[in-house]
Amino acid sequence: MDVRASSTAFDTVLFVLLVGIAVGTLAGVGDRRAPDGNRVAEETGDLLATTTAEVTYTRSARVPSSALLDGDDTVTVTVTRAASGTRAELLAAAAVADPSLGGASLTGTGENLRAGSRSATRRVLHTREANAQVAVTWRPYPNATLRSSFTVGDAPPRDADVSVATVAAASGMANVSAAARRAARTNGFGGVANVLADVVVADLFPPSETRDALYSEGPDRALVAHRYRRAATVLGVDTPAPFTPETVARANRRLSESLAERLARDLNRRYDSPTEAASAVRAHRVRVVVRTWSE
Repeated sequence: MDVRASSTAFDTVLFVLLVGIAVGTLAGVGDRRAPDGNRVAEETGDLLATTTAEVTYTRSARVPSSALLDGDDTVTVTVTRAASGTRAELLAAAAVADPSLGGASLTGTGENLRAGSRSATRRVLHTREANAQVAVTWRPYPNATLRSSFTVGDAPPRDADVSVATVAAASGMANVSAAARRAARTNGFGGVANVLADVVVADLFPPSETRDALYSEGPDRALVAHRYRRAATVLGVDTPAPFTPETVARANRRLSESLAERLARDLNRRYDSPTEAASAVRAHRVRVVVRTWSE
């Protein structure tokens, strides 16, 4: 059985107002600069940062039929969404919609948005002057075990002369750099990890919108519950069941506590001090790298 709906009751993308785009050209960052000073990379970055598009996509999940109807089988719930913004904003939204922890997807419902943002981006990549690839990466700090990345377009040949431009797009998460530095001074690596975990979980399950979805009947409620169950499984925690509007704060707290434990261990391995770790926090930014080359 397939249950479908078109709704905006719960969609992290619609509550992520992505602002603050910066574009710059880089030379010699793992690639050779094109000898003619090719500006196609920078121009493509400008297009991603300034031209707008709308993406219609779906979120689907297999859920117990009891979440919607009487019965012991499973059904597919599908909710249609719409997101609009600059192409860089759509790429950033796709990156943070479903991050992975140690390679495991936290929600398992972000692939269709990613496909839509790829399609919107491809429309501005094809030029007569050069070939292009876009690489999208979100990490709350460099090389974090919590991450999201994908590419649009084929990679350049190994012997190609490549020009590179970067677009820094807001992830939609709050800038917690200052809070992380304060937490580092008082609570060490654990304090930094707590700040990061709280902002990530609040982005994946924004309390107000999540409660609205759980008050609703039908696919929205079932999809939110599925996302909670998926995240709880990846993080190895028990969350309140059944999920209700009254249990959102408790469920988010449990997810955040478990995620913080993972991040604290990762930060401790990667940095010499909590202060250094806090200085590396960049959860509010998504890095979009444009690479162009000629045949």
